[in-house]
Amino acid sequence: MGLISTGHLDLATRFAALALATPAQGDAASVGLLQDDLAVILGEMTQAVTGLPAHPLQIVDVSDLARRPVHVLRLGLATLPRFDPSTPPAVPPSARWDGHPTKPARATDSTAVWKGLVVAAAIATQGIRTQARHLTSAQRWAVLGNVAAVAEVLAVTRSDLLTQTGAAGRSGGKARRAAAALAVEAREVARLAGDPNLAEGRAWMPPRPGRGVVPVGALEAVPAAVVNMGRLLARGDASITDVLAVTRVLAQTSRAAAAALNAAGSSDPAMATTLSEHADVLARAVTSERANLASLVPGSMLVLAQGRELGAAALPRLQAVATRPTQSRAVMPAVLGYAGALAGVTFALQEATAQVTREHGVAVHDRSDDAPYPWRPAHTADLVPFQVSMETATAIARRATAAAHDGAPGMVAERPRHDASVLLRDALIRRQRALRPDTPARAALTAELDPAGRAGQAIGA
Repeated sequence: MGLISTGHLDLATRFAALALATPAQGDAASVGLLQDDLAVILGEMTQAVTGLPAHPLQIVDVSDLARRPVHVLRLGLATLPRFDPSTPPAVPPSARWDGHPTKPARATDSTAVWKGLVVAAAIATQGIRTQARHLTSAQRWAVLGNVAAVAEVLAVTRSDLLTQTGAAGRSGGKARRAAAALAVEAREVARLAGDPNLAEGRAWMPPRPGRGVVPVGALEAVPAAVVNMGRLLARGDASITDVLAVTRVLAQTSRAAAAALNAAGSSDPAMATTLSEHADVLARAVTSERANLASLVPGSMLVLAQGRELGAAALPRLQAVATRPTQSRAVMPAVLGYAGALAGVTFALQEATAQVTREHGVAVHDRSDDAPYPWRPAHTADLVPFQVSMETATAIARRATAAAHDGAPGMVAERPRHDASVLLRDALIRRQRALRPDTPARAALTAELDPAGRAGQAIGA
């Protein structure tokens, strides 16, 4: 990440820590407008890093906080109600942000603190947007951790401001619930961003720009191709035929990777054993179900194309080096990188199977004597054996991923934690202990909030 983006992101976290300790005084309306600006900027920064757009009309439930926390945070920022919905901004952002301090020490009041925070976040967003395609996974998670911390500051201070101004009625209660939900969402993303060993299957996987296919011209590209396969499967348009094809390719690749480890004389024979177990479970699942399942939906061309890259380019290379100990030792980083990415793509296969089944996109071969047709739409119970196999494979893959991270610490993308971020999180913890925002009274987190278009008006004057 560029020095400008990093510096202004750290500056924003320092301003946020000061804003948390500085109660709004004087013109509460000005602070509210600046908070509206910050919500829009943080949403744009999240979208620049992750590629996740906001869908304000989408219903979001509490279960989504565990399954897609970054997506829920993006939606919560986009749908946070404006401080004063009845009064649109009278001046453009350049006028609202005029006179901002360049350092936290130069802020004289709460309005100046929020001006400095908004300007620092805006400059960081511009830099991140231009550098997004070059960011590594560690850098993306570092940005998300800062965004989550600042978003929590925004949520708790918005709740304080609403209490201070005595916002009442339906709109006041709605705004308080939105702020409380945003605080919960931000804390979950901050927790994920602070855990470098957490598997990314249930959270969010940084997307490759363009979401295309990663070519495998050498074995060094295999980890990136496997990670990209997980991203493509997570898009939700893969058919059961795609899932079976990718499962077969992964089984063959895991077996070839295990053979390469054995040929290299790895000091950790458990890794090769784990990869062999992973290959066996996937192979049994495909063998038992490929003649019984058919697709009722078109499927994803990108998933198939990425599967061809793995099966036609990566697999033959792995099988070739498995017979040459010297070459096997030379490609150990790529093999360990494959093992490190295995948990995410296997979990993505499991989720893709569940989704296509829920959407009635699978047909099962009906072999009963009284069946009027040879094929019928599949029920959830028809795919229970396959799903059990995929769950077992996911558990095995997580063991392989953990072993790969432990065995090659230099290859693990650690998420850096800057001093400013640590100080801000400590301040947030102290704030949570002293006074927590109102907890959501309903299961829905952001289902009934205002559309993103209204939030966008905060900086559209």
